[in-house]
Amino acid sequence: MKLKIFLLPWVVLLLLQTHNKLQAQDYVPFPTDNVIWSEVYSNIQPFQIDTYQYGISGDTLINSQLYRKIYRLYDTIYPVVPGSYCGAIREDSSKRIFSIGCDCVYPGSPFDEEVLLYDFSKAVGDTIFVGVEGIGPLGYMIIDSIGSVLIDGNYRKTFHFTSWNRGRKVNSNWIEDYWIEGIGSTRSLFSPLQYVTTGYGKWELICFNQENEVKYLNPKYNSCFPLLTGANSINMQNEAVKIYPHPVTSISVIELMSSTGSYFQHIAIYNVLGQQVNAMNITAKTKVFINRADFKPGLYIYRLSGQHTKPETGKIIFK
Repeated sequence: MKLKIFLLPWVVLLLLQTHNKLQAQDYVPFPTDNVIWSEVYSNIQPFQIDTYQYGISGDTLINSQLYRKIYRLYDTIYPVVPGSYCGAIREDSSKRIFSIGCDCVYPGSPFDEEVLLYDFSKAVGDTIFVGVEGIGPLGYMIIDSIGSVLIDGNYRKTFHFTSWNRGRKVNSNWIEDYWIEGIGSTRSLFSPLQYVTTGYGKWELICFNQENEVKYLNPKYNSCFPLLTGANSINMQNEAVKIYPHPVTSISVIELMSSTGSYFQHIAIYNVLGQQVNAMNITAKTKVFINRADFKPGLYIYRLSGQHTKPETGKIIFK
C-alpha cells in the first residue's frame, strides 16, 4: 500500500506533463507553397460528381498586403502548375487566414473584398464570424470542442463547431466538417465561404498533399486523386468526343465535337484502377494528339473538365 501511495504523485506528474505538452503544441501555420487540396463536389438531384484541385503558386500585392495566389489546377504534379486563377489568401500574426478575389470557388461564390476564411486563434465557446459581414453559408459558428490529430509526428489542433442561423441551430449532419491547423476544412478549402446549394449538393476534402506527400486523406478514399466513376458505367462512344483512329496504334486525335468543346481546359487519362497516368492542359484547343508509345496496351478512361462546363468521360483503347 505504501508503495502505491509513493508512486501516485509521479503518475499524476507524468499525466500533467503529457497534458501540458499537448496544450503547448506548436502552431502549424497555413501553407504558402507546394500544396494541393484535392476535393469533390457531388449532388444527387440532378446527379453530378466532379473532382477538382486547388494549389498555391506565387504571391501578389493587394492593397499593400502580401497574398499567396490560389489556382484551380489542371495537373497534379509538383512543382504546382497553375491553372485558373482563383484569388489569393494570407495569414496574419493572429492565426487568421483571409481570402480575396475568390472567383472560381466551386460552385462559384465570388468575393471581391477581403473576407475572413479561417480563425485558428479561438478557444472553446468562442464564436467565429467568417465570410461577408461575418455570416458564413451556415450562419455563425461556435466552437464546441478542440481536439488534435497526429500528422508527421506532430499534433495539430482540430476545431469542431455548431452553426447557428437567425437564432436557430443549423442541422448540418450531411455536411459535418471540422478544421485542421495548417490544412483548413475537411469540407473543402473554401467551405467557410461556399453557399449551401439546394437539394443534396455537398463538398468534401479528399486529401491534402504537401511536397508530394499525403498529409491528410479522407477515410472514404484510398487515393488523393481518384476517378469517381466506375469504368463499367462509362460508354465507349461519347457524342461530345471523337477519337480517330481508334483503337490507338500510333498517333491518334481526340477531337472535341460539341459546342462546349472550347470550354474544356484539361484532359486526364486514367487506367482501369483509377490511377491518373497522363494529363494535359487543353485550354482553347479542340484537338488533342495522343501517342501510343506513351501508354501500355489496354483500356483507359479519359476525363475532360473545365471551369464552366460539365465533365465528359469515355473509354479509350491502346493496342
